Amino acid sequence: MKQEVCGKCRPFFEDLLKEIEQFKKRVEELEGKIKEKSKPHFIKDPIETRSKKTGQKKGHEGISRKTPETIDKIIEYQLTECPECGGHNLSDVQEERERVITDIPEQRAINILITLERRYCKDCKKMAEPKIEEALPNARFGLRLMLLVLIMKLDSRIPSNKITSLLEMLYNVKISDGEVYVILEQLSKAFGSYYDELVKKIKEALVKNVDETSWRTNGKNRWLWIFINKELALFLVRVKRSSEVPKVFLGNQEGKTTVNDRLEAYSQLAKDSGSVQQICWTHLLRNSKDLAEHYKEAKYIHKRMKFIYKKAKEGGEKEKLLNWIDLIGAKVYNSHEVFKFVKAICRKHREDLFRFVDNPEVDSTNNRAERGLRQAVVIRKISNGSRSEKGADTTAKLLSIMQTVKMNYSNPMDAMIGLLQNGK
Repeated sequence: MKQEVCGKCRPFFEDLLKEIEQFKKRVEELEGKIKEKSKPHFIKDPIETRSKKTGQKKGHEGISRKTPETIDKIIEYQLTECPECGGHNLSDVQEERERVITDIPEQRAINILITLERRYCKDCKKMAEPKIEEALPNARFGLRLMLLVLIMKLDSRIPSNKITSLLEMLYNVKISDGEVYVILEQLSKAFGSYYDELVKKIKEALVKNVDETSWRTNGKNRWLWIFINKELALFLVRVKRSSEVPKVFLGNQEGKTTVNDRLEAYSQLAKDSGSVQQICWTHLLRNSKDLAEHYKEAKYIHKRMKFIYKKAKEGGEKEKLLNWIDLIGAKVYNSHEVFKFVKAICRKHREDLFRFVDNPEVDSTNNRAERGLRQAVVIRKISNGSRSEKGADTTAKLLSIMQTVKMNYSNPMDAMIGLLQNGK
């Protein structure tokens, strides 16, 4: 039953009704947000409700693929019947339309018969014959096919059984799974002198990035090491992760710099080989951020580290940068983990933080080595490593060749053919 409200109470009653309506709207709004948050992440919002429209803004100049400068083949189509109704009552040609496409020619492997003149050399006192440039000694396949297998296996990371399937499908070449690994081994031996040259150059390099990742060889744990700079990359598979590996491999490194991720092995390497090191700032900031998420007193450290690194990248004075590091180290910290981090950075590695400020050839991060290892990591996930010690060594050598060639040449296939033919 509806009750009457007296004149004095009516204004108060109307205000209450308005507040109730406002509260109802607020409740509905909050319930909508709760439902939105509880929605599974894989369910997308309807396009009309998305805040940002897809595509370029109005007035933006369109970008399309450029028409090829050269035409290798011309195909002419003539119309003799209507494709719609099949009728032949057609007029004379009204106009012509051109369309340019890019395609690959029909591929089929070719079998080459090579004839060699053999003559007796009166100086050498033995039979001589010309050097074959199209193939390696005792190889069943030509250089291009062998290098294609290498590129598919280590650059495209295609499993060997898929390589055999693709070769038969695309080129009508029948090759067994075992022959894939024979080809890789033959190429590894053929590139031997060039690999030795890479080893010599990386040892002599004044600056190099170093990193390592796990590797499996015949079910056993191994380590894949990378030594890389702007011009070349060199891989090694070794049993240990200790400083003995880079120390034995690199030898005397006095006057040289290694960029690394603060693994203790690299500190020992610096002591034993006479080198200096640049600590990766990406790892430092990642560590300080992780500490800040667990310890309140570490928030100051992470904030200051970000500020110092920014100033260092802007070309700040080294003395001022080191003074800021000293201020971080001068504070008192209650947490053992925070104090341990500060002690390592502000005391042990104090001189290893800003070598990139003095030398532009030195990277401030170890991103170069991590990117270099990425391809090997993908290969490891697909193949689970190598089946034997010999296979691991072959993989490391060919990864070194492949990555170095890609860093220096726009056409890796032609570059590797040139290296093999020139015997380098």
